Amino acid sequence: MGRKAVNVELNMTPFIGLFALLVVNLLLTAVWNQVTALSTNTQNSTAAAESDPPPKDQVNLTVTILQSSVEMAENSNGVKVPHIGDKVDAEGIERTLSQWREKYPKRRDVVLNTENGVSYKMLITTFDTLTGAGWYDVGVSSQ
Repeated sequence: MGRKAVNVELNMTPFIGLFALLVVNLLLTAVWNQVTALSTNTQNSTAAAESDPPPKDQVNLTVTILQSSVEMAENSNGVKVPHIGDKVDAEGIERTLSQWREKYPKRRDVVLNTENGVSYKMLITTFDTLTGAGWYDVGVSSQ
């Protein structure tokens, strides 16, 4: 006995309709995120800016993430906030930021520097802490 030849056409119309409904459903239920543009004001960390002293009324606010701590400096006056284990001490950073807010109420800019070998998670945690405390103009400079 041999096999029978089957001559059946597969109706693709229901499948096309199903996929059209799935695409519409995905578009309607998708979470639409708003991408925020972040300022990367790195002009303060260039070689030309380092050679020129800042004007007397100009204060450079920098936050540098090191392997063991976060150094927060107003020009040359720095405060070290040690890490808690392998995580950034966000509360310690926020305390220093609130002191800066009292001294410089109209400032919104800060330069965020990192040391080589600092994890990306530490960078993002520090960045989120800065923007969450109202310092929206964050220039990121990595070495």
